[in-house]
Parts: sequence; C-alpha cells; structure tokens
Amino acid sequence: MGCGVSRPGAANHPDHDRELSNGTGSRPPVTVTDEATEKPKTGEEGAFELPESDFVDGRLGIVEAETIEHLRNNLAVDEHYCDEDFPADNTSLFFSSRVDPDVEWKRPYELHENPKVFVDGASRRDVVQGALGDCWFLSSCAAIARKPKLIEKVVPSDQVLVGEGYTGLVVCWFWRFGEWVMVCIDDRLPTKDDKLIFARGDNPQEFWVALVEKAYAKLHGSYEALEGGQSMDALVDMTGGLAERYDMEDVPDKDNLYKLLLKSSMNGAFITASRKKNDPRQFVMLRDGDWRLAYKTDENGLVEGHAYTVSGVASVIHEKLGIVRLVRVRNPWASGAEWNGDWCDSDDKWDGVSVSQLSKLGRTQQEDGEFWMSYQDWCNQFEEVSVCTIGPDFDHNGTVDRIGQVQAIKGEWVVGVSAGGSRNDFDKFATNPQYLLTITDPDTEESGEGRCSILVGLMQEHRRSHRHTSVKMLQIGFVIYKTQHPKCRLSPAHFCHSYEEGTSGTYINFREVLARMELEPGHYVIIPATFLPDCPGHFMVRVYSPKAFQLKKIT
Repeated sequence: MGCGVSRPGAANHPDHDRELSNGTGSRPPVTVTDEATEKPKTGEEGAFELPESDFVDGRLGIVEAETIEHLRNNLAVDEHYCDEDFPADNTSLFFSSRVDPDVEWKRPYELHENPKVFVDGASRRDVVQGALGDCWFLSSCAAIARKPKLIEKVVPSDQVLVGEGYTGLVVCWFWRFGEWVMVCIDDRLPTKDDKLIFARGDNPQEFWVALVEKAYAKLHGSYEALEGGQSMDALVDMTGGLAERYDMEDVPDKDNLYKLLLKSSMNGAFITASRKKNDPRQFVMLRDGDWRLAYKTDENGLVEGHAYTVSGVASVIHEKLGIVRLVRVRNPWASGAEWNGDWCDSDDKWDGVSVSQLSKLGRTQQEDGEFWMSYQDWCNQFEEVSVCTIGPDFDHNGTVDRIGQVQAIKGEWVVGVSAGGSRNDFDKFATNPQYLLTITDPDTEESGEGRCSILVGLMQEHRRSHRHTSVKMLQIGFVIYKTQHPKCRLSPAHFCHSYEEGTSGTYINFREVLARMELEPGHYVIIPATFLPDCPGHFMVRVYSPKAFQLKKIT
C-alpha cells in the first residue's frame, strides 16, 4: 500500500507534483484512494430482476453467415422459417415465471396485406413504444433513425416480408464487443387483437422497429430482459461509436453542456435524455402487463423513469425575450404525452418568433410525443443525457474529429494472475495487464503546442451466454502513467511515488468507460482494472488519436 496523505485519483495534477514523482527514493510518497459506485437505475426496471452470472462464452443469439445460408437453403417450397432458438412462445417473452396465454404470434403479412421493412426510409417518427419498458433502446433507435443508412446497416432494407423471395427469416446486425455480429430471427411477432403489443412503426405497413426490437430481445434472452437499460449501450450497439453519459447534477457549467449539445446535434451525433423515477412504489409493469399503465405523466406532461430522444437543439430570437435556447424532445410513446410548460406546442411564446425561424425549426403542433422546451426547463426536468458519436470527439465540441489511428487490444483479468483490482493495494494493482502507449508527434491543431489528443476507452465483455442470466458487470476503470522505461512493467514502487497522467475516474459497473486527455509525446502505460481484486473478466482497450501512435501489451 502507499503511504502519506490520502488523495483521491484525479487526471490533472500540478506540474511540480509530476516533477517530484519521476523517480523513487526521497521523493514524496503518494497515497491514492480509488473509489467505486454502482450505475444508477433507469426507472424502467420490472418487478423481477434478471439474475447475473460471470461471463462464459458470449455467443447468445449470434450466428455466422454460413448458418443463415444453411437455414435458407433448407427451407421447403412455401415453408417459412421458424426460429427454434427464440420460439414463438412465452419463453421468448419472459425470463420470469410469468405466462400470458392471450399472446398470438403473427407474421407481418398477417397484419398487413403488403408489409415492408421500411416505408420511405427511416425516421425518428417511425418509433412507437409498446407495452415494454425498453424506452432506453427505442429512444436510441429514434435518435439513430436521423441517419437512415445507419439503421439500414442494423436492419438491411433488402429483406422482403411477403411475396417473391420471402422466407420469414430476418437478419439484423449489432456491434458487440468490437465487432459487427449477425442475429437471425423469424418474423413472428407477439400480438393481441391483431395488434403488436411491443414496439411498432407509426405506419402499420412498416415493420423495422418491431423486427429490430425482437432481434435485440434475442440477444438479451427475452423481451422481458430489455426492461431497464442504458441508452449509451444501445447507441453503441447500433453504431459501433463512442457514447458518453452525463449526470446533470455533476455538470456545474450548463452553458458548456448546451454548447456541446448544440454542436453535437448539428454534426449528427445521437442524443438521448432520461428522467429519474421519484415514486418509490414497486415497479409493476410485469404484473399489470403494460409498462405504460404504471408510469403516468406528471403535472408537466412528462414521464418519470423514462428515456426520451433529443431530436433537436436550437436558439431562437424572441421579440421580447431576446435569445432563447431550446431543446426538442421526443417521447417514444409517440402520443399526446407531451411537455405542457413553457414553449410547449400550444404556448403563446411561439407568437413572438418569426415565421422564418419557425420554418427552420420545423415546428409542428401534433400530438406525436415530440415537443420543444427551454434549455433551462430541460436541465431541471432531466437528470441524465447520453451523447454518441460515430468517431472520437477529442476536443469535446460535438464534432467528430479526424482520426489518425485507431487501435484496440483485448485482454483478460485472471484470478491470482492479472486481476489485481484498484490502487487501494499497490502490490496487487501492479499485477493488472499493462499496455504501452507511445506517442511520437504532437497535434498542435487539436490540443495546443506540444501535446496530442488521445481518447481511451475500456470496455468489459458483455455478450450474453445464457437466456436466463445476464453478464455481471464489474466496476471498471483505468489509469495512465508516464514511464521512462517502455520495455518494463510498472512496479508498486512507481505508483507509490508517481501521480497518474490520466484516469477514467470513479470505478463503475458500466460496459465502457472513457477518458479524453492531452499528452506530450512520450511513453505511457495504460492499466485497466476492476475495483475489487480477483474479479475475472474479459476487456477491450480502445485508443483513438488524430496522430499515429503505437499500442502494445507489456509482458
């Protein structure tokens, strides 16, 4: 263990601290107290909690292209594919003991005479939430639908649902732990009274929303397993991009956050926001059969414990109020459950905005779940926002930056060998895997003279192995130290006498944690770790930079 005055880990230390820590011996000792926290509840969790287990193999729902071709080629004439791994029964609906005998599984052609995957492309307005608490996923679908080509990568548009070439087999693609994987389903969908009970499209002819939800449910083992989740995970799963989550109470400078949201929106990033559930009553969706029955709108027209899509960010000039910052939000219910405060659809304040500005905003007055509100009200009403970009945003200005190089390395924490835990025990911490990051050129345009912008992500293995258990998410984090000896692993003595150059912060059981930093050319060691020692797991380190760099494991 370290010695001296306790000091929590932080990314930035005064230069004189670093100068005093370049060696050992008489230099001041360092004690770092690493901390951990649990990821917050989303508010959509059901009455039953899916059991967790350690990661095993991670192939639940994932198939290879050869398997899909085999399935297609072995269908008889006029035979429609039936997925034995995700059958049309209650086992695909629920992981708990609940049974719903009234559900009928029907194919799209049984619900519409000419069903299509897409009708006139994809749009955020296509997404309508059903009787399932998965708005974290559907709000992400609506966000990504602003770029139809991305949705069509997840759900290829050349798949037919009736007529020539129809087989009843549908393929979707998701990004899982560093690679795009295929998920194969049949197109039988759960219905009641000839209507879809879960997600659907706004147009009854269009089925991409229902199909991608079913494929995602298969990856998770059941529809019920989609109850409660992190929007940033869904955003990454459908883009392969980088998603960051911001807790509003931890953002002291709301002006900078607005600038980030504005630029992110203008540059094509995907944004979701969620509200916490203040009502302490037990979640009752699984008991009543419809998540929406347990989650009513409040006096402002908003839903507690609910995820929304941020579909627009803008500023307008009001004839009396001057410049007003606005945020456009969409409820995946796609109903009249909308904000009824200032700048709502019917608010008189819109009369003070010019027609040209209204036209640019694309303002409508429909009961479609989409509405504008002031940025101040938005900050007061929402507690979390997730922003996903397809590539790294080094300078945090909402724009995807030019990438000079991207590298990823997968590794493993092995009990008794390389699962050392946090720096609360320097001796054990030193046994964690260590990766050498070598930076040779500064990036003056991005980060100022003499430094290079670096974005580092640590993702833990999350692909499911079993239908009735989820993968236990470990509290993870990473630390970056500078080194003068690039061929050698860092020892406990180094941690006792050196401050870190960067850190992901408090250990947390998210799938991925990220950190941006500006580093001088030189050699650095990235150390991924779990908070507690002897926690086995697989992980992946992702590094992005505008300039070329080298990344390799130190043995």
